Amino acid sequence: MTILKNIKLTNREAKILSIIKSHGTPITSTELHQITKLDKRTIMEIIARLRFKGVPIVSKRFGTNSGYSIAKDENERMRGVAMLSNQATTMMKNINGLANADLQNWDKHIKVM
Repeated sequence: MTILKNIKLTNREAKILSIIKSHGTPITSTELHQITKLDKRTIMEIIARLRFKGVPIVSKRFGTNSGYSIAKDENERMRGVAMLSNQATTMMKNINGLANADLQNWDKHIKVM
């Protein structure tokens, strides 16, 4: 395991991290937007950068306690890793579909069910 030292954060990254840490329960992007007035895409980009820098932010999309939080143990962290891994798999399928799309004839193959 790599030990990260002296992680430098932008003011926005520090603000989002502070809110997530102090919230106590998972906080949604809508709640983060209401507090920060940043758009949701910017919030998602900031969270991605924080994760890249080694901050263990996990998220839950559905159900009770949905939102962003800091992983408290290895199980929470691994659930977060699994969720991101599933998203990456879906993203790769989308990339492959787009990369292999027939630009001239794609619409001839569409059938509405």
